[in-house]
Amino acid sequence: MEAFEQAQRKQEEAEKQARQAEYQTERVRKRADVEIQRARRKAKSEVEDMKERQFFWDWGYLCVIFFSLIQNGASQRDILQLIMLPVNWCREYVIWFEQLDYMGYPSGEVTFERIVSMVAIMAGIVGCVILVWGGIEQYRKIWDDIYKMVLISSISFSAVLGNMVREYLSLNLIFLIFLINMGAIFLRMYLSKKKNKFIL
Repeated sequence: MEAFEQAQRKQEEAEKQARQAEYQTERVRKRADVEIQRARRKAKSEVEDMKERQFFWDWGYLCVIFFSLIQNGASQRDILQLIMLPVNWCREYVIWFEQLDYMGYPSGEVTFERIVSMVAIMAGIVGCVILVWGGIEQYRKIWDDIYKMVLISSISFSAVLGNMVREYLSLNLIFLIFLINMGAIFLRMYLSKKKNKFIL
């Protein structure tokens, strides 16, 4: 009887120690989970802070480049030329539109020409908007740090060396920025195709 009670006490003590060990293990696991969550939150906040700082400096640098570009005489002329081009087209169209009455055409033909010209202009505007929108969407899909660097470099190049470029090339600087960026896109597409072909 005494041996049975002693064995029972030992069993109870062993069960108690096992429960304590389980409790300690659970406590350590919970503490580890809390530490992991805390470390994740800290890492996430640090990454967000880095992104905010990078965003701030990127836009600050772009503003400096933009103001340098505006201050550049060649860039001013090119931006003005780019703005005035559609304005001049509109003025010429309005003059032509008004002079149709005095060109000796029958009124039905004048009305037809006016309607066709307005439809053609609206179709051209819608087509340009669709093309530009599609281009922006495609550019957004492939946008990364390399394209950002190319864009900033091309704008910086135009801002700093715009006057010198215009002495030798009669090329609109806005168009030059566009050409440099399109060249970077096509070059990367070509190199990625070459790389895929080489791997296959």
